[in-house]
Amino acid sequence: MAKKILAAVDGSPLTRNVISAAVEEARCHGAELHIVHVLENAWAEGDVARELAIRDLEEEAASLLSSMKAEAEAQGGEATLHLLRGHPGDRIVDCAIDIDADMVILGSLGMSKVKRMITGSVSLFVVTHCPVTTMVVKPSP
Repeated sequence: MAKKILAAVDGSPLTRNVISAAVEEARCHGAELHIVHVLENAWAEGDVARELAIRDLEEEAASLLSSMKAEAEAQGGEATLHLLRGHPGDRIVDCAIDIDADMVILGSLGMSKVKRMITGSVSLFVVTHCPVTTMVVKPSP
């Protein structure tokens, strides 16, 4: 039985579906729900323009997390929020381990093989490296 569920969100069109699936799983198992969003660290420190851009991204990410918490609450759930920085796959796996999650739920946008080779697939990385059950929400056909 799952006691803690981690939902990873990225703001894509699948985000609401991920939250819905996570709230349903949490309700079925009587589990705590945690929601994580990861900002990639792709910038060097020190440049004022970059720091302002990063601050804007952090504000957008905090807004996304707040709206996902409100979405979870509207569906009858409660959630703890986590805003992290780094490689999304690594940080999602780390967060699952840190909070002692029993399940991770995230979306998969179904990238083309070429795009997946260039950018990597976060969902594939998490499924491959996460030590707990992982549910991947796919887009509706």
